[in-house]
Amino acid sequence: MFEHRVMRAVSERAAAPKATPFPGEDPTVVAKLRAVAEEFVRLQDSRHIADYDNGRVWDWSEALLEVYGAEDAFKYWKEIRHTDIAQEYLVSLLIRPRG
Repeated sequence: MFEHRVMRAVSERAAAPKATPFPGEDPTVVAKLRAVAEEFVRLQDSRHIADYDNGRVWDWSEALLEVYGAEDAFKYWKEIRHTDIAQEYLVSLLIRPRG
């Protein structure tokens, strides 16, 4: 559970222009990284609802939108995964903060 909170916090920070402005980086790469991070948070929220909200009924079109969002995130990641900021984001998802 701790790892999920860390991954969420890292993704929220990466998605927020004021928290992580990425100065001097290619704006297209930054936009795609932000989209990946935003989608990670959104999909995590949706997964939490699907797992724990027994009153929530998903219709076919809503489920399909979730799949399309994930598909877009994977597409963007494939395009940027070798950039420095994408690699830094990936490492930050995997390491525990000290303190």
